[in-house]
Amino acid sequence: MKPDLREKIEQRKDVLSSIKEELIDRLQLEYSVDDIDDDTFLFGGGLSLDSIDAMDIIIGLQSRFGVLLPDGEIASMRTINTLADFVQAES
Repeated sequence: MKPDLREKIEQRKDVLSSIKEELIDRLQLEYSVDDIDDDTFLFGGGLSLDSIDAMDIIIGLQSRFGVLLPDGEIASMRTINTLADFVQAES
C-alpha cells in the first residue's frame, strides 16, 4: 500500500473515532467507540437520536473540528460515515 493511501486511511480512522468519542461524550451515550459501526444511523433505528441531539452534534462538530454544519444540513447526515465525509471535506 502506498504511504499516501495509508496516511489517508489513518486520518479517516482518526476522524471516525473522534466523531464517535464526541457523540458519546456530548450526548452521554452508553456505548464505547468500538460499539458504534461507521455506518450506524444517527437518527431512527440506529442511535435513535432526535432533533435536540442534532443541535448537540452541530455544536460538537464545531468545537472539536472547527467546522460549521448549517442547521438544515443535519438531516442529510445519516451515519457516522457521512459526518466524517463532511468533516474531511470542510477541514
